[in-house]
Amino acid sequence: MLTLANVLASGELGETWRVHSTMDQDNADNLELGASGGLLRDLGSHLVDQMLWLLGPASHVHATLDWTDRFGERTDCGFVVTMTHSSGTVSTVSASKLNHSTTRELRAYGSRGSYIASGADVQADALMSGRRPIEEPATWGIDSAENWGTLSTRDGREAIASAQGNYASFYTEFARAVRGDGPEPVPATEGIRTLEVLDAARRSALENAVVAL
Repeated sequence: MLTLANVLASGELGETWRVHSTMDQDNADNLELGASGGLLRDLGSHLVDQMLWLLGPASHVHATLDWTDRFGERTDCGFVVTMTHSSGTVSTVSASKLNHSTTRELRAYGSRGSYIASGADVQADALMSGRRPIEEPATWGIDSAENWGTLSTRDGREAIASAQGNYASFYTEFARAVRGDGPEPVPATEGIRTLEVLDAARRSALENAVVAL
C-alpha cells in the first residue's frame, strides 16, 4: 500500500483513473455470523479505510454483497464495493471467504500506465506465525522483491523499489499520544469516515442503488 501511494504521488501513472484492491481468503471457519457480523464489516473495514487513506473522501458508494445461509444465520460472505472519490478517481474493493481463493492484489490504472502488485502483508503473516517486531527490528516489515509490484508505462515495464512499512511505529506513536506528547496516529474521525462508507455500502446492496455521502 505504501509503494502504491508513492507511485501515485510520483505522477508516473498520470491522472489516476481507477484503483482495485482484492483480498480473498479461503477461511470460512472465522467468518463472523449474523446481522452484526459479515465480511463487509470484517475485511471491508480495512480495504475501505485503505482506499480512503490513499485517495481521499468518497462522494458516492455502490456495493453488492454475497449472502449465505450455510451456517444457519444469513451472513454476507463476500462483497464488491465501488467508491467514487471527491478527486474523481474510482476505487473498487472486493473480498470473499467462501470461494476457495487466496488472493491479495492491488491494481492502479492511470492515463500513462498501470501498477500491479500481488502478495499478502508480510507483517501480518509474521505476526500470525508468532514473530514480533521487537525480536527483529532491523528486518521487520521488509517484503520480498517479488511482491514489490510492476509499473507499466509507455516507456516499458519495470519492477520498482518497495516502500517498506513497520507496524511498530504505530505503537510508538500511540504511546506518545497517550503520554500527551503528540497526536494519535489514527484519529477517530478516520474511523467514522470508514463506518459511513460501510453503512452506505450495506444500504446500496440492499436497495440496489448508488448512495451519495
